[in-house]
Amino acid sequence: MASKSLLILLLAVAPLAAQQPGTVHANAPQTPAANPPVTTPAQPVAPDAAVITVHGICPAEKPSIGQKTDSCTVVLTRAQFEGMVHAINLSNQPFTPAALRSLGSGYVTLMALANAGEKAGVEKDQRFQEQMDVARTRALAEVYRQSLLDKYGNPSDEEIRNYYQQNLPQFEQVRIDRILVPKVNPLHSQDKPAEFEKKARELAAQIRERAAKGEDPFSLQAEVYKTLAIKTMPPQIEINPLQIRLLSKAVQDDLHDLKPGEVTKVEAEASGFNIYKIRSRNTLPLEQAREQIVRDLQRKGVDAELKAVTGSVHTEFNEQFFSPRGVQPPQIPGMPRPAGAVSGPTRVHVVGTPATSGNPAGQPSSPK
Repeated sequence: MASKSLLILLLAVAPLAAQQPGTVHANAPQTPAANPPVTTPAQPVAPDAAVITVHGICPAEKPSIGQKTDSCTVVLTRAQFEGMVHAINLSNQPFTPAALRSLGSGYVTLMALANAGEKAGVEKDQRFQEQMDVARTRALAEVYRQSLLDKYGNPSDEEIRNYYQQNLPQFEQVRIDRILVPKVNPLHSQDKPAEFEKKARELAAQIRERAAKGEDPFSLQAEVYKTLAIKTMPPQIEINPLQIRLLSKAVQDDLHDLKPGEVTKVEAEASGFNIYKIRSRNTLPLEQAREQIVRDLQRKGVDAELKAVTGSVHTEFNEQFFSPRGVQPPQIPGMPRPAGAVSGPTRVHVVGTPATSGNPAGQPSSPK
């Protein structure tokens, strides 16, 4: 129960964590500059130094986090508090001092409520046991995932070099120019489209030959729009990496073996008749690719482990319970029954069993 509440608490203080110190609001009044006071640099707090001291909580046993100094005082050291923050900070986001204070205050509130719950005997409540079972399962799964990230997050130099050599095309950086010859005039799309497309196709063939001979793609793109009397601004000629990845396989294949300065054939695409020209090709050096390689190796290792674990698990569901056809949802203690729900058992015909006489196969039988 404490684990679930702490996660909710973490979400509550996340906006504070995102705030940066020293933010100045636009409407804040400006004060004259003054000589700054002389301050002594803050000294680091020792790991075993107390950072939160709570008076008035009298747990019968030692608290789950912190240490008792007397019957009604609990102390959390810096190491204990930071360990708690690390355990619940699943996104590894940085916390500002204000966010840490808010997190500490929230945890003190949880400690007070948990202490009251112990005295009230809620540990004997079935809901407490059920939540603890779920929390334990969730914690085991999450810590196992984190252990896999740690295991595969520090590959050796040899593993990094081997991955780099085996996946060189992945680290190739290519810059591509595109000359677009539209099939239709965007401002006059209904003006004899067949004639316009024919003229555009012939122009694309001429432009392609001139691009292959080394003419500047930027000038050729401007000439295309002028020749076709298109009044809109010509597009950028260099396409970005995302656009490159979204190119069709046919175009990707045409580009694959081209050298810098070479062009594709005229590619008839939905956007128009396109001519692609390789501006440059180079391979990212190993040291610059190292961070990406580490992420790739970590992801591959973790995915393989998780697939091996989950692949050996087989599940069977009771379709009569989980099927939406006429089955009453389970009644959760403390939750009201949905409006219109009928008390008592509901008769359900399960697909695959003989249908009641007079009903089509697979349809629910009507209550009698």
